[in-house]
Amino acid sequence: MTRTGMKIVVCGLLVAVAFATRVRAQSEAGTVAAVVGTLQLQRAGTWQNAEVGVPVYAGDRLKTGATDRAKVVFADDSVLDVGPDTEVALDKQVFDATGRHYQSLLRLAKGKIRAWVSEYYRESRARYEVETPTAIAGVRGTEFIVSYSASAEVTEIVGIENQVEVVGKLGVIGSTVQVGPRLYTEVRKGRFPTAPQRIDDARLQQYLDGLDIVGTGRRDGLNVFHPATIGRLLAATDLPKEPLGKAPGLAAGAPQMFLADTVSADVYTNTQPLLQYRQLIGGAGTGSVKVGVGF
Repeated sequence: MTRTGMKIVVCGLLVAVAFATRVRAQSEAGTVAAVVGTLQLQRAGTWQNAEVGVPVYAGDRLKTGATDRAKVVFADDSVLDVGPDTEVALDKQVFDATGRHYQSLLRLAKGKIRAWVSEYYRESRARYEVETPTAIAGVRGTEFIVSYSASAEVTEIVGIENQVEVVGKLGVIGSTVQVGPRLYTEVRKGRFPTAPQRIDDARLQQYLDGLDIVGTGRRDGLNVFHPATIGRLLAATDLPKEPLGKAPGLAAGAPQMFLADTVSADVYTNTQPLLQYRQLIGGAGTGSVKVGVGF
């Protein structure tokens, strides 16, 4: 092969490698699974509204307003709940199942997020981190909440499941704390993390407020009483007349209609007993009657 031909081959290989690298860099990191209100997404310096089904990539920024919430499901099966008045950047997302290389870095500028970290991050080389201006939380497959107040310059971290490793962002090496389930630590600017403290149900609920979202997250189900779904899934007559948990106790009285006799056609199903079915068609297994079902 001539020197010119060799240069052409080498240049072609370099172009192919560059193209493959660019394709990998642009592969989807995840997908917007649910939005309550409005979710804004910044890509290449431009902000736009992100609807359900929109892909997200490494380098994207997500932002919600005071009453907005969102959920993102990632290719590594991790789930991110984005609370109100929150801005978070998907700084790095690497999911290489073949090479068993998993790495995620989220930067929380303000607000509150809940991370459901998948089992992939139990690998020895895997790393899932959430960074704020004052702290870094690292985990290997767990669930936790990170909140950052830009005005107070303080990070709050609450463990929900397993352990979260928290360190302050200081110029010197300091102590690292392990935050387990229902434990809490805070990291103020220029300080080390406080000793983890246990929190009660009321305080835990305060951190969870704004993070319960209807969507397709790995551990969430559909909440039919959520404002986003009421009126779309059930008729008004099928909704409870009293708030759940506040209905009066049972009282003895005359027999009343069963629920199946009162619900609307939206949820009513044919529950004909098997014995009656057999009598109507002449008995099962006789071969005298053929039943066909069509759609």
